[in-house]
Amino acid sequence: LPLTLPAGLALAERTILVLGSPRSGTTWLAKLLDSHPDVLYRHEPDEVLPPDPSVDPHVQLRAWVHERRLRVSATPPFFPKSWRPPPLAVLRIGMAQGLKALSHLTRGRRIGATVALPDLIPIERRPRLRPVLKLVDWDADDALRAIPGCRGLFILRHPCGQVASAMRGAEQRRFEPRPDGSFGPVGEHSAAALAASRGIDAAAFRALPAAARFAWVWRSFNEPALARIVSLPNIRLVLYEQLCAEPEAVTRELFRFVGLDWQSQTERFIARSTQDDSDPGYYAVFRSTHAAVERWRRTMTPADQDAVRMVVRDSPLAHHWPGLCR
Repeated sequence: LPLTLPAGLALAERTILVLGSPRSGTTWLAKLLDSHPDVLYRHEPDEVLPPDPSVDPHVQLRAWVHERRLRVSATPPFFPKSWRPPPLAVLRIGMAQGLKALSHLTRGRRIGATVALPDLIPIERRPRLRPVLKLVDWDADDALRAIPGCRGLFILRHPCGQVASAMRGAEQRRFEPRPDGSFGPVGEHSAAALAASRGIDAAAFRALPAAARFAWVWRSFNEPALARIVSLPNIRLVLYEQLCAEPEAVTRELFRFVGLDWQSQTERFIARSTQDDSDPGYYAVFRSTHAAVERWRRTMTPADQDAVRMVVRDSPLAHHWPGLCR
């Protein structure tokens, strides 16, 4: 059943974008939005359908909302939806779990990357949809400027917290290898270029400790992205640490900003996703948020913490965490 919504422009105007660099809490923020019964969620559609710079932003957003490959359209946890009757919800979850099990058994990614999962949306319920797109590889500047009704949430995490998480993922080889054989959530080319503009040549950059190189990656992603969009009226900056400290209050405010009403379903998900004291998986959205915020202070060596501070202390974003500026 193809997703065919009336008025393509209206669809783009109803879309909510979740933005941020890898390991900054984008998935949890996106799932907070997905917990709303009216939301249709797409997880990183730009990874399977790369953005086309020549395409109008309205068309690009519509293409991503229509993207239904398994990797994009079936990211747990799953939530009841106002526009999908319960019998169809049970059917779709069963289909998703069956296809994922088959993909796991065949030890390949072909199924997740090629098989489309139907949304099973009755025609009369489609106007209720609010698409949410979590994006990892796209500059949303053009879309936010061209589509005033579109709303964006950009999440920013303390650089030590993000660097510690990225370093842990690199050590565990959680990411695809880059052409140079190294591992990381994003490449270092733009980070090296930013460092060069600050007087650190290529050889000196390569000689930096890993924590410092990852800190330059943090700067090279977040600084230009936020400089372009943070002053726009339809974007909101979300601090990861504040979201962890006051999850319900911050989420209520974000819902008001994007035009979603408050739902008990979201309240229950907040309770479940912030108070799980078990050992979380690397990509888990269920964890103790207090422990998650403080983890880098326990696991990161003082030398690595100092290396990050040396890189970011003159960043225009450092004022969000006064301790970085000392």
